Amino acid sequence: MKILLTTVSLDSERGGGTAERTRLLALHLGRLSHDCAVATIEGGDIADRLRHAGIRVFATGFIRLRFTIPLLNPASLARHVRNAEVIHILGYWNLLSVTTAWLAWWYDRPYVLSAAGEFAKLERPRPVDVAFHGLFGRRMIRHASALVAITELEKTQIVERLGVPDNRVMVVPNGVDEEGNMPDPDTALPDAPFLLFMGRLAHVKGPDLLLKAFGAVSNMHPDVHLVFAGPDFGLKRELEEIARGSGISSKVHFTGHLGIAQRAEAYRRAMALVVPSRSEAMSLVALEAAAAGKPLLLSDQCGFADAAAVGGGLVVPATITDLRDGLLQLLRDRAELGKMGQRMKAHVAANFGWAAIVSQFAKKLESLRSADGKEYHVAEAEL
Repeated sequence: MKILLTTVSLDSERGGGTAERTRLLALHLGRLSHDCAVATIEGGDIADRLRHAGIRVFATGFIRLRFTIPLLNPASLARHVRNAEVIHILGYWNLLSVTTAWLAWWYDRPYVLSAAGEFAKLERPRPVDVAFHGLFGRRMIRHASALVAITELEKTQIVERLGVPDNRVMVVPNGVDEEGNMPDPDTALPDAPFLLFMGRLAHVKGPDLLLKAFGAVSNMHPDVHLVFAGPDFGLKRELEEIARGSGISSKVHFTGHLGIAQRAEAYRRAMALVVPSRSEAMSLVALEAAAAGKPLLLSDQCGFADAAAVGGGLVVPATITDLRDGLLQLLRDRAELGKMGQRMKAHVAANFGWAAIVSQFAKKLESLRSADGKEYHVAEAEL
């Protein structure tokens, strides 16, 4: 089966979890002998790794004004669309997704659309979001053969928000790569017990909430440090000011972006991973840390309630107070952290391996090739 995947970025620093999800989808589809290609706006290290693995990658390039504008070559993108038998579009608020969906409709190619949590913006849309959704988004959704949710919660939200039938939304969760990675001895981490935040230093990821919560418990656990591992998306200076104001600068560390092997080393050495996100479809870094045998402290916006259900971590509201209480509970009995991590590791190994996830996903894509074309009838949203 010839499959085209699209995503905004294949740069691990700027693309984050969606870039990694695309990489693993492409690699595992290739391992199942499917002919897979990837179209993206921004190339990068992940694009290079895919090419090295024999996956064709088409990067449009872009210019940055107020928005990221792809330098689309419609003829080239059209060739990729025509060559595909089925298309997976990852991302909603971008012109590559819009153009790919239109070309797929024009050439009668079935496509599935995964917003990866981006439909949440429709809850409190700005005027530009309302315009985009009305001019481009509704048509993109209407002509999709299916919508892809990453969690059951996201599926419920899609059905309620967009008015699509329940059976037209498939769930394809994030997973972990069973192969693992070798540690990188050059990772700059403190020689002390530490809690780990892994992700972009951006408001939506909630690092400010975690830092303030950590400041409230630091005096009770003076040997514990906090590591922020991830690229700066405009919040690092504010975080440094918060740390200075709380008198904990010496215990707060910023590593910048970490590569795959460096992430593995950070997970290995951390006491626990904390994911304080204000909004997230399903935390990929939570799965990675769990696969490394680490307990989790997650906000209830991360789409991964399994951590609490299996006794591998805590799930709390995304507030400073609740994160503080969660940190205190985790640190109260450190001897239990290893047991929690092992329960988390066993659960992820049994339920979230990419090989099994992609095998099932490929079967669903295969079924779209011969299915009768049907359009969604999108209900009038509350816009």
